[in-house]
Amino acid sequence: MQHIKLHINKLILIILFIPLLSRGQISPQEAISQMKKGINMGNTLEGPNEGDWGNPPAQEYYFDLYKKEGFNFVRIPTRWDKHLGTTSPFVITESWLNRVEQIVDWGLSRGLFIILNSHHDSWIKDTYSNPVNQARFDSLWSQIAIRFKDKSDHLIFEICNEPVNMTKAQADEMHKNAIKVIRRTNPTRLIVFQGIDWGGSDGLINAAIPEDNYVIGSFHSYDPYLFGLEGQGTWGTTADINALRAKFQTVKDWSVLHNIPVLLGEFGSIKTADYNSRMKHYKAYMELSASFGFAPAAWDDGGDFRIFYRQTESWDNDIKDILVNSSDLSPVSPHLWLLQDTIVKLGWTNPVNDYDSIFIERKTLGATYLRVDTLPGNATGFEDLNLPQSKDYYYRVIAHYTNAPDLYSYPQKIFLPTYVPVQPPAILPYTGQPLSIPGKIEAEYFDIGGEGYTYHDSDSKNITGELRPDEGVDIYNVGNGAYLVADNYPGEWESYSVEVTQKGQYEITAPIAAFEGGGTFKVTIGNSESATIVAPTNYSWTKTKPVTFTMNLEAGKQTMRITYLTKPLFNLDYLDFVRIVPDKITPVQRNNSVQIQQTRQELIVQWPEIHLADQLKLFSITGSEIKTIPVDKTELRISTSGLHSGVYIIQAISEKQKLSKKIIIP
Repeated sequence: MQHIKLHINKLILIILFIPLLSRGQISPQEAISQMKKGINMGNTLEGPNEGDWGNPPAQEYYFDLYKKEGFNFVRIPTRWDKHLGTTSPFVITESWLNRVEQIVDWGLSRGLFIILNSHHDSWIKDTYSNPVNQARFDSLWSQIAIRFKDKSDHLIFEICNEPVNMTKAQADEMHKNAIKVIRRTNPTRLIVFQGIDWGGSDGLINAAIPEDNYVIGSFHSYDPYLFGLEGQGTWGTTADINALRAKFQTVKDWSVLHNIPVLLGEFGSIKTADYNSRMKHYKAYMELSASFGFAPAAWDDGGDFRIFYRQTESWDNDIKDILVNSSDLSPVSPHLWLLQDTIVKLGWTNPVNDYDSIFIERKTLGATYLRVDTLPGNATGFEDLNLPQSKDYYYRVIAHYTNAPDLYSYPQKIFLPTYVPVQPPAILPYTGQPLSIPGKIEAEYFDIGGEGYTYHDSDSKNITGELRPDEGVDIYNVGNGAYLVADNYPGEWESYSVEVTQKGQYEITAPIAAFEGGGTFKVTIGNSESATIVAPTNYSWTKTKPVTFTMNLEAGKQTMRITYLTKPLFNLDYLDFVRIVPDKITPVQRNNSVQIQQTRQELIVQWPEIHLADQLKLFSITGSEIKTIPVDKTELRISTSGLHSGVYIIQAISEKQKLSKKIIIP
């Protein structure tokens, strides 16, 4: 009888254990070991609404291409606040949950690991101390957990991207509470946690360790900041790589100490960075991730960090091949130098001696790589002869195995200059004659003449190939015959031959498309220069929003130049000139007789004579009129309630003159 009871108890235990065995739950360490090559589907679901940030709505074929190219995990940054109730029970819109689930399923059905997170939900990070927001965030993760509880263990939850503006104690508490909520319905779902600020390595290693067996630590790195995010200088010296290695070693030491595997959730370098340095940068991150056992996810956003050209189903192959086709066994450190006017020499080292052969591939700007030679597997040098001058040449070295995947070096480029003196080009108006003012001047109608003569661009390629493909200015075709001059980096400019038909003051309207406002530019025409013009925010690269400003212009043929001053980037459609003040009116003047005092809530404007002005106007720095006040006394008080901090212009206007004063509202 006792034996029967023992057999029954064993049978019950086996039956209870079968679901756990059948599920085959993956451990955090096993998952990270399989997540070798990852990519972010950025600027897609983390805008206020899908498609708001310039990329089209996600398509199923993305995941076919991710899989085909060799990626094995995709991080899907997702914003929830515009689809989440603001009062209890804080319900997620069903249509948004369905859409997110559809995209997640596209990835899971192809065997990819998928990371789903809360991204750009600033409401919880900026105001975490609000108990209502804490309850709202917990409700968010409760609903996500319930909806996705039966999904494959290849789906991973990431609680909060880059907990900036939170204290360590707040971030630790937020993660602890969210994990507790998720565990009610997902007892073994893998969960990613991250440290404070911008999710850097220091934030991770100082974060509280969750009391949970299924967590993964995450950090982000675009280091060094000035190179990775600003594109300044060069990168790739031994000291540079050692500094990055030291950062990775610190995270690895933390990982071993706590037995928690690591996700490198974002990394990369901005596309304006020095090309050769940028290729080394991506390669170093992939090699170090493999060496230290981290799972790397390159940041791809369709813009400054674009890797996947989603609408054309194509790739920036130079970066993509580093991410999926290189390893620490690839040919190392290809170096290029000029031997003679038409000869480029390559040199590299081979970390192993069993290559079957080595391929040398070359391309020019905008072209695809072509194989120019096949060398023995132990070759470490190559000379490319009789090359045409005045071109950029890109090279990569590929280790070939007959029965295994090829291994790619990172690519490098070299410019082969011409040694024949070049005469300055003739400067010609784009339409054959000077552009007329008043009237509309399309931004893409800059003069014919070339780099340094009629425009300056940061690179030599029109990346879209639209309208003027042989010139460096980037021009986007937005349909219906409309074009935008785009990717306008600080220091770039275009010049135009114009003819002002009548002297006077002109109001100029400039339609601008910008995800994030704040970028600036100025316009000069002859001896007249505009104020600094600030681009507005309209969350689109193609839909424009106008700004207006004024300039006093002399009549006659002149050169107009548009100069881009500061980021964020924006796209420009045209300048439309309308004459508003006849030439008999005295131009706008500055006058110290206008006295302005400021308090927290108002401006007090005083002048000595009652007839100095008929009306007072307040403008934004971009020229938008904010308010007009009739003048009937020598002192006026203007409320500043509701005005944002910044620079404004006050004008005292009479029949014959305008007296202008710049002010700053703190």
